[in-house]
Amino acid sequence: MIDTLLIWLEGLPSELIAFVLAMIPVTETRLALPVAIFVLHLSPWAAFTSTLLGNLFPMPFIFALLTPALKIVHQRIPRLDQWFVSWRDTQVKKFGESYSKWGAFFLFLLVVAPGPGTGVWTASALAVIFAIDRRLAAISIISGAFIGTLAILAVTQGVFTGLQLL
Repeated sequence: MIDTLLIWLEGLPSELIAFVLAMIPVTETRLALPVAIFVLHLSPWAAFTSTLLGNLFPMPFIFALLTPALKIVHQRIPRLDQWFVSWRDTQVKKFGESYSKWGAFFLFLLVVAPGPGTGVWTASALAVIFAIDRRLAAISIISGAFIGTLAILAVTQGVFTGLQLL
């Protein structure tokens, strides 16, 4: 998949390719940053900056567009809306006070944690779905992305240094 994307983006500046790779929900910075360093030959600083900015780029669009999209689902697909509202309400009841108290911190952890289904896209969508204060959600998501990208950079640089020693 990455090979296909790199071929499709060929000819663009390496920083822009890294930015675009980091915007994609499947790759985000977890894959985009190592590709930026090892394949695109960007400096660690350029790779960090372009992938962090690319990873954060979709967040305001998700904040702005998901609510109207959910309203359309509510109007046009009532069964899906009914299931969705039921699921959301169950989660809110299940976590009660801790949901409203710790929701933004959970978003931070969700972005920092490397794993499937985690990252800026998921955290941004959950912030909208559970009506977490946008400003607090944005701060949590940005902080998580910054620290997570730093961690990926540290691991990437550590692996690179280790490979050079072999």
